[in-house]
Amino acid sequence: MQTTSVPGALVWLDGSHALVARSVPEGTLVTQVDRGLDAESAYMLRIVREASDCDRLVVMGSDAARVAFEREYVSLYRRPDRLIDVGMELEPEPRELADRLRFIARASQPSV
Repeated sequence: MQTTSVPGALVWLDGSHALVARSVPEGTLVTQVDRGLDAESAYMLRIVREASDCDRLVVMGSDAARVAFEREYVSLYRRPDRLIDVGMELEPEPRELADRLRFIARASQPSV
């Protein structure tokens, strides 16, 4: 049986833009979300939607942005258990996010 749920995603964000890395059938997709002229709530909603179908979300970036994202996610999905806050981190390169996601995906696969 095939599931439509994506196992995990990595989200890095600050007040002006975000990077969301998630697994897709072809490999890893890293999406950039620019805030532009959006109010914070609209910006956070756009980021949350990029990772809406994930079972686990590793969240990193500036303190204020992480907290705002986590509040928005929990208010929409009521699933705080899916969030893993790793704290403040400087912006990684998209390739680094993709590498981290692959590492996390391999580490979370059950051993046979």
